[in-house]
Amino acid sequence: MELIDSDIELRHWVDLEGKKLLPISSPLGNEEVCYTRASVDLEPFTSEHEGYMGNYGNTVDRWYHRAAVVLWPRERTFVIRAKASASWAIRQLGKTLKTGSLDEGRSMARQLLPFWESVARREQSRGFVEKTLRVAEAIQLPELASSLLKPFALEQLSPNTAPLWARLLERYGGEWCQALLAHYASNHEGPGRKVWRLSLPRFCEALSSAGSAGAIELARWLTNEQWRQVMGESTTCREDLPAKNATDELLRLHKPILALLESSVIAENPRLKREILEFPASPELTAAELDLLVLLLRAAAADRRPGLPAVLGLESVHERCTRALKARLSDPLRAADDWSMPAPPGCTCRLCRTLASFLVARDRNRFEWPLASAGRMHVHRTLDRYDLPVTHQTRRSGSPYTLVLTKTKALFEREQSKRKAWESDLDWLNKERRRFLVERRSQ
Repeated sequence: MELIDSDIELRHWVDLEGKKLLPISSPLGNEEVCYTRASVDLEPFTSEHEGYMGNYGNTVDRWYHRAAVVLWPRERTFVIRAKASASWAIRQLGKTLKTGSLDEGRSMARQLLPFWESVARREQSRGFVEKTLRVAEAIQLPELASSLLKPFALEQLSPNTAPLWARLLERYGGEWCQALLAHYASNHEGPGRKVWRLSLPRFCEALSSAGSAGAIELARWLTNEQWRQVMGESTTCREDLPAKNATDELLRLHKPILALLESSVIAENPRLKREILEFPASPELTAAELDLLVLLLRAAAADRRPGLPAVLGLESVHERCTRALKARLSDPLRAADDWSMPAPPGCTCRLCRTLASFLVARDRNRFEWPLASAGRMHVHRTLDRYDLPVTHQTRRSGSPYTLVLTKTKALFEREQSKRKAWESDLDWLNKERRRFLVERRSQ
């Protein structure tokens, strides 16, 4: 057996008293290792191996775990301990800067940069973000401060951090803060982003209470950016997702939209407030958009803070939903022999035009369509994507095979169910109308 490659890594650490320390994964070069005897004579206390893996080639990987004494120059202590605990490193930096040793603190901060992003991201200790923000402000160098803060994410902009961001704003300016927050928005998006948006009003409130025009402007900029993100998500819902999934995802936006509306009021942003209240911009609301706005109103009404619907200006949304529901409920009930349904939007190819002709026909509920495999697949995908109440089966005789489309009674059942939901929504809006009007007049 021939040795192809080898490396050494320090993983499990104990101090001089035998106490386990935080793990540091540190690779070593051969020039850093000093053996007291030949490596083959050192007995490992445990070992592992991975055998031949077929496509990986005829190699075997082996790991030997041995103990070693680790020594380093005192001047490297800060870096080595910082790799184990980002929180410890920030505490040390804070102490150094507090004593007035600005140059020494900057030097220590620069030593962190090669590995800082990885260790800071995994640090979960309480108060770590706040301490790092204080250090970044005290370091008094915009580029170095930005490097220390880049591992964070928007989800860590809690109300507790707002006063510290106000101090950073005074130190480095609005453009510096905006660039850093834009970095967070584009590079660290995770599953907690939608939950975080619900707390955005509290952050904007705490930031704006700092009193400076720059703090309010930063809150306004952040709210605008998040609204742009939400609009992108709503577009994705409509254009990229299957119909049922698109509706579910769109309806989930009602609480983030409400939070952004409140944030626009706090950030003194009337233009954005008006844009949110007029969303969606199309004069005719789709069924999903109408449901979204009703959910938005219900969420505002459920908030225990008195007068919130009026403060947010939701009277216009209330009136818009009321008009839309009355218009939909005034439409005549579907006749028992009316099998028509709207054709799906988007594709206008020959196959989809033929499909649309069948779907909108009132007197046709079955269509036998000789069609090659690729065409059948295209029609299948269209029907499934838009969750249409049409079954599609292939009769495998003849050439080409015949695609059999059949409209189902779900067409009538869905409409009846939707109509009941609209009646319930309109009844609620009528009962809650006084809440939206009287509280507005009492401002």
